[in-house]
Amino acid sequence: MSSRRQHPANMRSAVSSKRSRSEPLIDSLPEGIMHDIVSRLTLKDAVRTSCVSTTWRRLWRCHPDLCFDGPTILNREPGSRSRRRRHRFIRRVNAILESHDGTRLRRFKIAFTLDIRHAKYLDPWLNFALDSKASILSVNLRPVLHKGSVRSWEETYTLPVRMFSSQCASCIEMLQLGCVSLKPPHDFDGFANLRVLDLEYVYMLGGNLDLLLSKCNALECLRLSRCCPMPNLKVQQPLCRLSYLSVRECLPRGMEFNAPNLTKLDYSGQAIPITLSESMKLTQATVALMGYDDTLEHVLTELPKTLSHVETLSVRTCINTEVFGFSRCLVKYNHLIKLEVTVSILGDSRNRNGILRLANLLEVAHHLQRLELNMLPHVSTGFLNNVPEAYWHIQPCTHRHLEQVEVSGFIGVNGQLELVLYILDNAVALRGMSIEPRVTAYDRVFGYWAGLDIDIKTGRECVLKNILPEDYPDVQIEIF
Repeated sequence: MSSRRQHPANMRSAVSSKRSRSEPLIDSLPEGIMHDIVSRLTLKDAVRTSCVSTTWRRLWRCHPDLCFDGPTILNREPGSRSRRRRHRFIRRVNAILESHDGTRLRRFKIAFTLDIRHAKYLDPWLNFALDSKASILSVNLRPVLHKGSVRSWEETYTLPVRMFSSQCASCIEMLQLGCVSLKPPHDFDGFANLRVLDLEYVYMLGGNLDLLLSKCNALECLRLSRCCPMPNLKVQQPLCRLSYLSVRECLPRGMEFNAPNLTKLDYSGQAIPITLSESMKLTQATVALMGYDDTLEHVLTELPKTLSHVETLSVRTCINTEVFGFSRCLVKYNHLIKLEVTVSILGDSRNRNGILRLANLLEVAHHLQRLELNMLPHVSTGFLNNVPEAYWHIQPCTHRHLEQVEVSGFIGVNGQLELVLYILDNAVALRGMSIEPRVTAYDRVFGYWAGLDIDIKTGRECVLKNILPEDYPDVQIEIF
């Protein structure tokens, strides 16, 4: 019987087949590539790679992103009032940290319902992150409060003082904290490389937030939300790299920053003095003035002092129809192009002058090109009392740049019709106006609510009767 000679290609295939059976191809990858693959996975998926082969069994132990939250550890949401689930969370985090070798760590995150009673676990966890020189540190212990439950600041966990040491502080580039307490020592040298600081529900023991911020010279992004105590937020030390600033519901009596490269501001709180020294690059701002006091005067006379260079501005304010008079705007929004105003209207619907004060927006922003006016009427309609000529006592202000106006929440309240007619008569460059009787903005009382059907019907009838497109042939008027 003659033997047939085997083709070289088949021989190579057979050798490759034997090698693949003895050693998986994935095990032959360079170690650096295997680490890179694991680093791109979530912690949960990285642990699962230990089942691939013996070579991959230990790769997850140097995973650079340790995220300990409910979905990752317990397959549940972060908050849990169950003591059993909390203990299971603690046990699993301890087991993972005991196996992790502490190298290559970049991000360390804890997001679970814990407090001062769990300091004996939280302290070692954070010390592990500090020893591993994690550059991103996130600790959010915010509880899930059920109806009738109360959480005291005394129950919050205080971060270890060691975090403020020069050796540890220099490694942190991003710090995100939620529902914890901070007490930086008076000899704190600062976070030399901190670029992002995000504090939410943080209690400052000793009230040293000004000290903390003044020693973050590399800060680029700062977010403060519902932090206390904060009688005044004044950081006189220049923050030359700060480009984004957000302060929400912290209730300071005043705010002062020296940030020459600030480009975006987000503020929500009471109407307070805001000083931003040398912020000539600030072009975008969002300001929400909380409460139900009349704050239109603040928008027209105080905010321009701080936001004179802003090009895009979103403002939430409140007016009372019983407040009369028109402010004289000495300082203006000299560069404002786009303005969005959400205004809650309170008071007696028989008074029209309160709403007509909004006409000052044309005077205070003489370069404005686009105006979006979202009205939230908390008063009954006053359609029968609308008089189109009732704005005659307002000094005319010819506006030469306004091209587009959008009005929502027009239900025929006294003053709304007069305001719209004032804009149509004085904005000589106007090309389009849309009038929407439904409420489109979010209301802090009613949420997203279009309004009563009868008010919507009344507002539409008011517009159709008193605003005739043939009177303004150069303006495209849309009535929804």
